[in-house]
Amino acid sequence: MARRIIVVFLAALSLFGNHAWAVERGALFKVSGHGHTMMLFGTIHMGLPEFFPLDDSVTKALAASTTLALEIDPTVQTAEMAAAVQRIALTTPAIAAAMPPALGPRLTRRLETLGAPATLSSQLKPWMLLITLTTVEYAKLGYRPDLAVDTHLARLAHERNVKVIALETVESQLDLFDRLPVADQWTLLDETLASLDSGEAQQEMVSVTKGWAKADHAALDALALKYEQDPRLSSQILQRRFLSERNGPMADKLDGLLRREHQTMAAVGLMHLIGKDSLPALLRAKGLKVEQVY
Repeated sequence: MARRIIVVFLAALSLFGNHAWAVERGALFKVSGHGHTMMLFGTIHMGLPEFFPLDDSVTKALAASTTLALEIDPTVQTAEMAAAVQRIALTTPAIAAAMPPALGPRLTRRLETLGAPATLSSQLKPWMLLITLTTVEYAKLGYRPDLAVDTHLARLAHERNVKVIALETVESQLDLFDRLPVADQWTLLDETLASLDSGEAQQEMVSVTKGWAKADHAALDALALKYEQDPRLSSQILQRRFLSERNGPMADKLDGLLRREHQTMAAVGLMHLIGKDSLPALLRAKGLKVEQVY
């Protein structure tokens, strides 16, 4: 979602061959077409120090590339962007009034447990409350946004003068939530609270990150299938709106990048590379050769 101390430490141990510390993580594909090559890597948006350094296949692919394509460039932060997020996330009296009565006390208890003011429930839209609660749970499990793999790759690219391009914008990503009907937003929050209270959400967080850390594709495929078959609105929206509907435009942009430049790299959230309507499947459908490296 940074090399920092762990990379400095490993560099100090270079006499022992720090390449032995790097292991295969996530998923890596080689995409060929139009006489050009692209390496496609699955990332995770929250990280742990032990996730680094990345496998040599990934770092070498980045070093050999002229361009790195990410969902967004997480190293680019502006006051305007922060103001836009705050503006979009603030609720309205009509949205707050639509909260199901039974949800209010449960949400208040969860916020108080986290040490957050209960008034947040009347200040933020339901989808922003959802993001806030799940981000806090990731943090409680030790995962850090500053150690997101996307952020790590973006910093490496900027240091090496590799051009970084964004496949999406912060506004377009937030709009995925904001365009949801208000009733659906409250249902999503309700289901998320139930999942957090039962421990299911935390278990899935760990399953995704462990699957990425070990490049355990069987576990990740099983998780993707679970989302596809889960009748709950939260799983259906995750599969349809946040993955399938985004993968089509992403595949078009990656195909365009492959046409324009000889050697490139793309890094997107791992869930875009597995399951139904994945990016590798869509790129193959365009006639491109897609080989899984690991």
